[in-house]
Amino acid sequence: MNKKQILAISLGNTLEWLDFGLIIYMAPLIGGAFFPHHHDMTATFETLTVFAVGFICRPLGGILFGHFGDTHGRANPLRLSVLLIALSTILISILPSYKTIGWLSPVLFVLIRLAQGISIGGEYTGVMIMLVESAPKDKRGFITSFAATGANLGFLLATLLLVLLKMFLNPQAIADWGWRLPFLIAGLPGILILYYRFRLSETRVYSRLQAAHRLTAMPFVAVLTLAPKQLLIILGLTCMSSSFYYIFFGFMPTYLNLFVGIPLQSSLFMQSLLLVAMLLLVPFAGFLGDRLSRKKMLLLTASCIVLFAIPCFMLLVTANQGPILLAMMIATCISSLDQGNSLAAVVENCPENVRYSGIAFSYNLGMALFGGTAPLVVSLLQAKGGVLMPAYYLIVMACISLLAASRLLSHNQVLKSI
Repeated sequence: MNKKQILAISLGNTLEWLDFGLIIYMAPLIGGAFFPHHHDMTATFETLTVFAVGFICRPLGGILFGHFGDTHGRANPLRLSVLLIALSTILISILPSYKTIGWLSPVLFVLIRLAQGISIGGEYTGVMIMLVESAPKDKRGFITSFAATGANLGFLLATLLLVLLKMFLNPQAIADWGWRLPFLIAGLPGILILYYRFRLSETRVYSRLQAAHRLTAMPFVAVLTLAPKQLLIILGLTCMSSSFYYIFFGFMPTYLNLFVGIPLQSSLFMQSLLLVAMLLLVPFAGFLGDRLSRKKMLLLTASCIVLFAIPCFMLLVTANQGPILLAMMIATCISSLDQGNSLAAVVENCPENVRYSGIAFSYNLGMALFGGTAPLVVSLLQAKGGVLMPAYYLIVMACISLLAASRLLSHNQVLKSI
């Protein structure tokens, strides 16, 4: 696999996470545009709820794209998913506000998010599978880590776009129309990504399965009935992966602004530096997993979350930038270990001929339950239970993933077809 192919596969995730980051970071502004409200916090909660609703469609998208990927090849679903993601992102940028068309505005906003959820249900898991099945055996973790790197790049670009927006436009202009510009800018590169994805060839694994007539007509039914243990392991791993990442690298700038009083621009700048570091740390973590075992790395990751979740939140609520930066640096190292190893581990632990269906459903179900809801859950826990409640939530998620990681196969025991 050459560098152009890795880019063509991974950059769809960049577009996906760029859209996620923009919605989370600009939740108050988007809420003000599409929902009637009397309080900024109400508008924020409404937008975060819609963000979570979009994730609910990811398992459905996983079923649809998974069937397509297991029966018609790994490359075709990735072409359709990136087209849908690009179009829906552009539509958000031109969608009329509540003041213009009334209740039709939030309805259309929700429908666009649902469409995004369906398309994303096939995108990220398809990228994971495509990279693992195309990579040399001793470099699967390293190469597959670029799926996560593409996602981190998306959050980084969302952060930078918002910083630029605040530099060149006044707050009123941003609230009125400026917030739409990043969504328009984010959607346009999808057409270029689509062009390169049409040049992708099929993976060796799928071609071998097809030549040996080992494809399954009903892969989703087959994986539910014949590999339920593997699906539960994948779901268990996402408890840690999704909750930790979306809290610390999706919602954190908004969290620090709403609950700690840190100016949004300061927290965005801090997060930008850490996301740049993560672009290097995640591939390095994948490299370590290839050498030392992904299973051991994921057990270490879950253990670190259990140990450091409470100290990190205690540092965050000091409202001092030094302790906050230290907490975010710890979170960056922990999340990098997870991202560099969990993706390849998930793919290797699902049977080849039902892999797309199994991972797309189980992984996306976990993302919907624990990732899409993370900003809303943290907001509610913080508001109702105090500053350490989000930390306790992360500890529970990590303990579930610790159990799931203990059941993983080694990366030399890739599951064959069922």
